Amino acid sequence: MKYFEKFERVNQMYLPNIGQGETKATQICTAVNKLIYKWYNDGDVYDNTHYIEGWFNDLSSYANWLEKYADCGDILSEIDSCLDGNDYEDILASLADRCLDEEYLEKMNAEPAIGTIYECDGQYRFEEYNEEDEEENW
Repeated sequence: MKYFEKFERVNQMYLPNIGQGETKATQICTAVNKLIYKWYNDGDVYDNTHYIEGWFNDLSSYANWLEKYADCGDILSEIDSCLDGNDYEDILASLADRCLDEEYLEKMNAEPAIGTIYECDGQYRFEEYNEEDEEENW
């Protein structure tokens, strides 16, 4: 988690107090920080259909939005080869390095918000885990 401390300055500049903000930069900052926060605090991943399981929160919309509007699909697609939490943390670090770059966010801040980070469809998805279903199959 210490790795992400280097983004404190851009977070102060572009992370809104509530919601996704009014610019593309605030949307990017919000989506990336949500993915990072939910991993380190709850163990949630943006697509739990691969080798690494997420817990209870659907974060797929954030990843789908970032892929569609922040040109980071190459990083996000690495979840296909995730074998453990360390691999997932590498994805988050790469995502932060690219998307939370101060010069990049400054450019994106000139663009108005597009769509919504909360409801964006795409290839990443979340499947509900139900212990009762597993017990029935057992």
